[in-house]
Amino acid sequence: MNKKIGVKLGVTFAVLFSFLFATPTQHYQVEAAKTKTEKKVKITRTANKKVTVKVKKYIDGDTTRFKLKNGKTVTAKYLLIAAPELKKENPYAQEAKDRTKELLKKAKKIQIEYDKGSKRDNKKRELVYIWADDKLIQETLTSEGLAVVHSTKGKNTKYLDKIKKAEQQAKEQKRNIWSIENYAQAGKGYDQATADEYKKARVEALAAKQAEEERLKKEQEAKEVAEKQAAEQAEAARKAEEKRIAEEAAAAKKAEEERIAQEAAAQQAAAQAEAEAQAQAQQQAQAAQGQTVYVTPTGSKYHTHKCGNGTYSPATLEEAQASGLTPCSKCY
Repeated sequence: MNKKIGVKLGVTFAVLFSFLFATPTQHYQVEAAKTKTEKKVKITRTANKKVTVKVKKYIDGDTTRFKLKNGKTVTAKYLLIAAPELKKENPYAQEAKDRTKELLKKAKKIQIEYDKGSKRDNKKRELVYIWADDKLIQETLTSEGLAVVHSTKGKNTKYLDKIKKAEQQAKEQKRNIWSIENYAQAGKGYDQATADEYKKARVEALAAKQAEEERLKKEQEAKEVAEKQAAEQAEAARKAEEKRIAEEAAAAKKAEEERIAQEAAAQQAAAQAEAEAQAQAQQQAQAAQGQTVYVTPTGSKYHTHKCGNGTYSPATLEEAQASGLTPCSKCY
C-alpha cells in the first residue's frame, strides 16, 4: 500500500515539474507562428471600378487618406489635377483643402476609381479619381479655380477632357488661382516665384491694412476721448449756468422779499404816523373845544392872547376856524 502511494506521488510531482519548467505548449507555438505569418490585407486595384471608402484624414486639396471596407488605410492622390501646395502656404491652398473637405463631408457616398495607367506614384500614394455622390471632385475643383490640370504620363486619361473643359471655364472667368497672373500653369502646376511674390504682397497689404486699422482705431479712441471731454465740459457749463441762474433767482427773490418787507414797514410806519397824527389832531380838537381865542376886526389870524396892538375880540376856536381864520404863527 505504501509503495503504491509513493509511486502516485512521484508521478504527480513529475507532471508538475514538467508543467513548470517545460518549453511552451503546442497551442502557444501555433499562436506565435500565426502572429508571425499573419497575412497582410491586400488592395485590389481594378481599373474603371468604383470602390466605396470612408475618409480617414484630410491632408490637402488633392490628397486624402481613406479607409477601405477591408480595414486597409490608403493615401490617395487625386488623378489629373494639382491643388496649390499647402505646406508652402501658397495662394488658395487652404481654400482648396477646405473645399475638398466640404465636398467629402457632405457626400453620402464616397468612391475611388483607378484608371488603366499607373496605380501609384513615386510616393506610394494611390492614383485615383474621387467621386462624391457621383460627382467627380477633380472636375469640381478645377471648375472652381482651386486646381489645375496636371496630366500623368501613360493611360490615366479617362476623364482628362472633362477636367480640361472645367479648367478652361475657370481660366476664362479668372476664378481663384487664375485671378493671379502667371501663377497657375495649365498642365504643369504653379509658378513658385509668382506665389512667393503674391504672398509677400499679401503680407505687406495685410500689414498696411493692420496699420490703417490701428490708425483708425487710435483716431476713433482720440475722437471718443475728445467727445467725452467736450460732453463733460458741456455738462460742467450746464451745471454752472444752472447754479448761476439759481443764485440769481435766489438773490432776486431775496431782494423782492426785502423790498416787500420794506414797503410793508413803510406802509406800517405811514399808517402809524397817520394814526398818530389823527390821534394828535383828535386830541388837539378835543383840547380845542371851548377854547377862547382873540381876533381883530380886520385880521385874518386868530391868537391865543393879545399879541399885538389893536382891538381884540374874544371868540371860540370853532368860530374862528369857521370864519376861515388861521392860527397866528407867533402864538402857535
